[in-house]
Amino acid sequence: MIKRLFKFVIWPVKKIVLLPFKFLLYTLLIFIILILFFQYRADYEVDTSPLSKIEYENCIEVIDSYEITLNLLSEYVQELDSVQREFLEERLPDNLQILLEPQKIDPDEFENIKGSLKTYLQGGRLPGFNGKALLPQAASLCRTGLG
Repeated sequence: MIKRLFKFVIWPVKKIVLLPFKFLLYTLLIFIILILFFQYRADYEVDTSPLSKIEYENCIEVIDSYEITLNLLSEYVQELDSVQREFLEERLPDNLQILLEPQKIDPDEFENIKGSLKTYLQGGRLPGFNGKALLPQAASLCRTGLG
């Protein structure tokens, strides 16, 4: 009798408490699926296949040098047209937005974002869908901007 009463009291409470967690989980999953869907449908008009080990290591070597990185990034940003620049502004993580204005980066600030940039470029090595890298923008940045 007490066991049944306990079930009748606990069951609705459990459902009410777990409902927001289920809602959050399903919303998060749908959001991730939508991001992946639209990211891989975009036509980047450049090679966005996963980076090879050699390409990634070359990018990391370049990143370790402050002057070389800023020179290459300055050239890369100058060659971007307005559509490409807008596309990168939308897609780059917030902490890497400063890379679009390399002349404003001082050595201390560069040291702070160097680790984030290396981690971001690592996503360009991982395979995604349709023969593209998991982070297609990272693969493109490594090949054309830092290569």
